[in-house]
Amino acid sequence: MALRLAFTDFWEGFVPEDEWFVQQLRRRLEFDIAQSPAEADVVVSSVFGHDHERFACTRVLLSWENRPWPRSRFDWAFTSDYHNSSRHHRLPLWVVHLDLHPERIPGDPASLLKSKSRFAATVVSNPTGAVRNRLHDALDSYREVASGGRFRNNVGGPVADKLEFLRTAKFSLACENSSRPGYTTEKIIHALAADTIPIYWGDPLIAQEFNPERFINVHDFASEKDVLAKVIELDTDEDAAASLLAQPWFRDGQLPAAANVETMIDHFVRAVAWTGTPVSRQARPIVAIRALTDRMEARRRHRARQA
Repeated sequence: MALRLAFTDFWEGFVPEDEWFVQQLRRRLEFDIAQSPAEADVVVSSVFGHDHERFACTRVLLSWENRPWPRSRFDWAFTSDYHNSSRHHRLPLWVVHLDLHPERIPGDPASLLKSKSRFAATVVSNPTGAVRNRLHDALDSYREVASGGRFRNNVGGPVADKLEFLRTAKFSLACENSSRPGYTTEKIIHALAADTIPIYWGDPLIAQEFNPERFINVHDFASEKDVLAKVIELDTDEDAAASLLAQPWFRDGQLPAAANVETMIDHFVRAVAWTGTPVSRQARPIVAIRALTDRMEARRRHRARQA
């Protein structure tokens, strides 16, 4: 009998067979999509609901949100976190967008810069990013930032193609909605793929994977004023800006370990073969202790983000 996987608590419009994660699993695993908890051998769940609690089988978390792995509810996990558990695999969202990575540096960086018609650009619809908004204000005080999203739009409405819009600018704001070690989404990849100089904030450990010579890491500066000074330096020195654009995307010119899809699939295969007792079948005191630990960890992370 074929392996039966269920998928639940994902974002609106989620269709398993259309998703990158499922397509990668199909490369090595044969499985059917279970339609009910009773049919499932393993359930893969995200964080947008509680339907996974109906499943008594092995539960696997797949989350690209800025949230820790709640071990009282999931046996195995794929998240952006750096985690030392053998049942956790680091899979940041940027990996899903890796098909945008070029095999070589496109064209001549100096000519590329001359083709830019804008100073800086951003595409944002979420208005709540305080750090991003302050950076936007700082850049705007020097030269106008073209905003192509629903928030602070100044180009006549939301743009249809984010990458093509960003491609018109020398710099781009590439800020996460919140900050946590390892939490790196598609934003840095989009900024790089558009041949811009990313001004990045979010993952304080991003330089462990991405080449710090290829972008402006806001975490390296004491204030938005200092970030602006660096931007002005590059904006007024074409040679320095061209040198930055010529750099490889990733540290030491090598794809990070997180981009190894084969190890991701290996981790899932181990989850499927796991013979431990799922959290759904464990004694209540054990689950309660883990739930308390999860809540304490969530509060610790919340305080750290507020500091």
